[in-house]
Amino acid sequence: MSEYDIDEVMKYFYEISQIPRMSSREEKIAAYIENFAQKNNLTYIRDIYNNIIIEKEPNKDNNNESIILQCHLDMVCEKEEGSNHNFEKDGIEVYIDGDYIKAKGTTLGADNGIGIAIILAILSSNKINHPKIEAIFTVQEETTMEGAKNINLGIINSKKMICLDNMNEEELWIGCACAKIFEYEVECAKKIMTKEFALIRIGINGFMGGHSGKDISKNRGNPIKEMGNLLERLFNNYEIYLKNIHGGRKVNVIPRECYSEIYIKYEELKKIYRDITIFNELLKNKKLDNSENIMISVEKIEDIDNYGYNFDSTKKIIDILNYIKNGVYYEDKYGNPLVSLNIGKIENKINKTKVLFSIRSNRDKIQQRLEDELNYIVKKYQIQEKESELPGYEHKEKSIFVDKCKTLYKQYFNRNPRIIDMHICLEAGFFGEKIPNLDFIAIAPNIYDAHSPKERCSISSLKRIYNYIVMILESL
Repeated sequence: MSEYDIDEVMKYFYEISQIPRMSSREEKIAAYIENFAQKNNLTYIRDIYNNIIIEKEPNKDNNNESIILQCHLDMVCEKEEGSNHNFEKDGIEVYIDGDYIKAKGTTLGADNGIGIAIILAILSSNKINHPKIEAIFTVQEETTMEGAKNINLGIINSKKMICLDNMNEEELWIGCACAKIFEYEVECAKKIMTKEFALIRIGINGFMGGHSGKDISKNRGNPIKEMGNLLERLFNNYEIYLKNIHGGRKVNVIPRECYSEIYIKYEELKKIYRDITIFNELLKNKKLDNSENIMISVEKIEDIDNYGYNFDSTKKIIDILNYIKNGVYYEDKYGNPLVSLNIGKIENKINKTKVLFSIRSNRDKIQQRLEDELNYIVKKYQIQEKESELPGYEHKEKSIFVDKCKTLYKQYFNRNPRIIDMHICLEAGFFGEKIPNLDFIAIAPNIYDAHSPKERCSISSLKRIYNYIVMILESL
């Protein structure tokens, strides 16, 4: 097989990166894909959700095969503290650092922009001997998966699909987890604070963050959970009242920081500062990934309205944060997560506090056990609960297509791939429901620290994976 360079892939990725494409704001990137189809004289459909399907006829004689290439158009929009980047208006500032494609101060969007670029490079090539290609570009994958949920696949003929939403060159993903997203809304009562109380602001930051499925087992910690631990210690030793708490940004992202404002008596300020310092050292001793950058800050701040949560409401929020488990709940004998929970966001809304978290699961019975445990605090504190669910994809026990991909992988890379029933949610769950007997596999280059400003993609890995995908197409 001929080796193909990735100049076209890099070109398309750079162009894609200049287009804002946050979830539910995919109009501009969809217009770009539509314009691409028109320029290349390809048949396409763009629906009301901004999903796009492009068809390209086979570049082989007498070929009756067809294959789906699939990716999503949106990206997770995270940025470093202090950044003025506006994801609704600004493109991503991409640069090359050695073997890596990186972004300045924001997520790179390689998840899933690299997938888009690979598909566009294949669709625009007249050199690759491929079967009929049905390219599917969906929207809102990083939030609600409304695109995959609502897309009409009536024109799709293929039963084989390569999804480009993977992050590890050494792995072929053949299944994915379901996810259940929870929003807890907790009613809180307020209390007028007297002048004997000072208001202090506590910050826990410097956590690495990351993808709530792929990185959940990497010992990165969760600052929202640690804030709950710290507040419980302070509540047990001092008279404190919570005024405000907020942390994290998205339910599918491991948070990097959390802040709280609490009332404490002036006479106990020195003691509480000392105890917070001790907790900071305990936190560092946990040896979490990136623990050297974890820092707790505390400062006295001015109070505007002299209102805080009363004793019962303060205790209720602290109890809830400490009761909800975070991280891997159940794993297989190899240490792979099968059921996990990520507390992704907490915020105040007038007299309410909202906690957003998600459960990912490859095992229904174990997931139900975890949900049953959570029902205890829902009932105890009369929590208003909202739920939404994303389906998983259970791989076929016998798949000629997956076996072929494994064989070709061994030929190209001279090693066996790791075959993974992945603990993340992919749109394959919806495609599996819409396309009977679908054969699915997810392939991609090495993308590190997705969903965080440290996100980066290996260029050498991108070249290998691009050529491997072309090898699969040319074998059909």
